[in-house]
Amino acid sequence: MNIIGHTLQGLALLANLLAGAGFLFCSYSQYLSPVAHPVLSCAGLFFPFFLFLNALFLLFWLFVQWKFSLVPFLFLLAGWGSIRSYAPWGHKEEAEGKETLKFLTYNVMGMPVEKGDSVNPIVEYIRKSDADVVCLQEYPVHDEKIRKALSFYPYVETFAVAGWNGMACLSRYPILSVERIGYKSVSNGSFLLRLKLDKDTMAVVCNHLESNKLDAHDKQVYEEILKSPGEKNVKSGGKYLLGKLAEAAALRAPQADSVAQAIAGNKCRYMLVCGDFNDSPLSYAHRIIGRGLHDAYIEAGRGPGFSYNRNFLYFRIDHLMVGEGFRVLEADVDNSISASDHYPLWCVVEKL
Repeated sequence: MNIIGHTLQGLALLANLLAGAGFLFCSYSQYLSPVAHPVLSCAGLFFPFFLFLNALFLLFWLFVQWKFSLVPFLFLLAGWGSIRSYAPWGHKEEAEGKETLKFLTYNVMGMPVEKGDSVNPIVEYIRKSDADVVCLQEYPVHDEKIRKALSFYPYVETFAVAGWNGMACLSRYPILSVERIGYKSVSNGSFLLRLKLDKDTMAVVCNHLESNKLDAHDKQVYEEILKSPGEKNVKSGGKYLLGKLAEAAALRAPQADSVAQAIAGNKCRYMLVCGDFNDSPLSYAHRIIGRGLHDAYIEAGRGPGFSYNRNFLYFRIDHLMVGEGFRVLEADVDNSISASDHYPLWCVVEKL
């Protein structure tokens, strides 16, 4: 190989090392406190980009200099846990004859009705889902028509958060108690419920953590970056959007801490923690809240499972976690309904 060839190969290897370092940083940024490092803690959002780069380098070296393929392979191996969290490849498990339950979480965006609809599509979806416990975010707490339409569930609790915006828990099991988890927020909240599950008690934590508050202008900035990805647009628009995301992450972190403390103080064998976290599976909030729990989608879902689906923004920010008393059989983000800016997320578990 001539000097030029060696030089180009060296530059490619350097680029691979930089891409690998970026990949690892994104993989483990969930361990950074968003309060202390608000911008850096958002690095997980760039995980798919660096994952793609390292996969390309792996293919490149296999064809150009196969020995160097070990470099991206080792980076990918070191970040395997994050790859599995971001895009799991689970499969449906068969029940072993014990009782099974279905859980559903859904940010319903106020449960809008399109012109000409005779019934609310979200109400019909919930009815047909046959879920045993349903947790809803952005539920219209003052809409009596919606509440009556959901009366096919014998036990319903609604929680006002701000104005019309609230949450609801629909259950086939008696709801024994409800309490709000205390943390600072104007328009978001978390609630702890205790349900009577046959002879046992089940704890349910329904969450709607701090929103990223991306308004119409912010989404326009994002769309401009996608349409015209020039240096000026990417630099100015990216810096502006990252600042907003970092600000929201710093607000979410203490909320996640409060939820984690509530879970630890009410730990029981049968537990469901779910809702709109407004954060990815590679985030501080997901890691802190999920300690000691099983993420149903990571265990049984397939692919990235984007649950937010508007304005060219695609992320899995809705999550379902269960305690050790449940074995996850199946989980999915259901994109068959587009009545909200979120897709519903459900799982089927077997009671152990």
